[in-house]
Amino acid sequence: MYLFDNELFAIECMAKYAMEGLNVNYRGIHDGRRDEFAHCPTPSSMGNWGYYLTFFDHQKQGLLQSKDMGCKCFYTGKVSNWLKPEQPNFFELYGIYKYYISGKFNSQTGRVGKLHPCYESIKRREKPVMVIKPDGTKLHFSSVIEAAKKLELQQPNLSHYLKKGHVLKRGKLKNYQFFFAE
Repeated sequence: MYLFDNELFAIECMAKYAMEGLNVNYRGIHDGRRDEFAHCPTPSSMGNWGYYLTFFDHQKQGLLQSKDMGCKCFYTGKVSNWLKPEQPNFFELYGIYKYYISGKFNSQTGRVGKLHPCYESIKRREKPVMVIKPDGTKLHFSSVIEAAKKLELQQPNLSHYLKKGHVLKRGKLKNYQFFFAE
């Protein structure tokens, strides 16, 4: 079974809290901030399950969820106050943050099901993917998630390549072609 990165992070946080004896819940206050409910692995409009995390862990989980889901899943103000250069993985997290605060990914709160901005992204992620290497070898993957993991690509980039039947012009996957296998 595959776990999204944001869900794996949330589970790791829960284990860390248990080891440290922290009681993180809807009334909890840690590091001067109220604990928050992190909808996980999907955003709140796609399901109402998740975990209570400390404020700071919730901000990181939101960034990871954005990367997993292919749409913005965090509050810009909260993350911008939390994200500092001294944090581990700062550049990776900052890259996700900058990518999703661009005008293309403004959140549309209150929309559910087919109206949710992540809906098409989630549907695409479930389709099988075919990649053609420069030598003509065909690679088949059961989903966008599996292809992104095996090819070590960021999922939003792979989703973009798949929309256009894109041929990469540079990098380690130069001249690879990407298609949905239908």
